[in-house]
Amino acid sequence: MKMKFGTQLDEEVYHELKVTSAQRRIPIGEIVEEALTYYFHRPHEAEKSKTGLTRLLEKKPRTVSDSEFQKIMATDYYDQ
Repeated sequence: MKMKFGTQLDEEVYHELKVTSAQRRIPIGEIVEEALTYYFHRPHEAEKSKTGLTRLLEKKPRTVSDSEFQKIMATDYYDQ
């Protein structure tokens, strides 16, 4: 069953959506649904984007060696 919803988009994004809809000859709703389905089912990147502090606080037990602490805090989460 399809559900109707409303939202606001940036003017440029809306324009691109309309152009793509016209070029592909499919409804805007179908493009939005494809995009959301992809977004919800893509591989989760949450682990990669965690900061060193987050990873440190998730350790159990909460005791960490100095070298492990330094390694966790030195890891730039963009480099993971």
